[in-house]
Amino acid sequence: MRARHPPLLLLALVVAGCGSAHRSASPLLGRSITPSHERAPVAETPAPAGDPPSERGGTIPPAARAAQRSVSPAALAATPREALVRYALLYVNWRAAQLPARERELAALSIGTARLTALQTATAGSGAGALVASDVANSGQVIAVTPGEGAAAGQWVVVTQEQTTGRGAYAGLPPGPHVTLARVTRESRGWVVSAWDPAS
Repeated sequence: MRARHPPLLLLALVVAGCGSAHRSASPLLGRSITPSHERAPVAETPAPAGDPPSERGGTIPPAARAAQRSVSPAALAATPREALVRYALLYVNWRAAQLPARERELAALSIGTARLTALQTATAGSGAGALVASDVANSGQVIAVTPGEGAAAGQWVVVTQEQTTGRGAYAGLPPGPHVTLARVTRESRGWVVSAWDPAS
């Protein structure tokens, strides 16, 4: 399912590294990272004249906005907790070969940034080959879902207990708890996950 909104694939790489000094040599999400002492060349081309007319003023076209918020009735849950538990169980239980399909399932159960992150990860598919080659899988259960209070009202904390397995660098990793900060949105007939931000 980590810039600010890490995709499931990145979570898989991070979780796989938990409890182990070994880190994957493949670049995260297909991007190589330039060492800070090396400066990237600066392009001499002028900057674009501005945003496309449909995006000026920080707005998106109404049809695109509606598409981001559309969700099928089957994706809605009766309570915020039910929406979060269903999403979390799908997010933490997977095999590497399933990741693109799993991300599309997560997108169907969400709106907003949660959907955007899942769709971007499903499309990128970066790093999945290494996980498939090592037969990486993750399994877990939800151990707590708690609403925020005070300044954190509207946010939820979801705690899962997870175990990552596989061959090579992924063999023998210890199970551990993981924390996600999430948000849900009330739609006309139920609740849907709108933000999913793994924190550990």
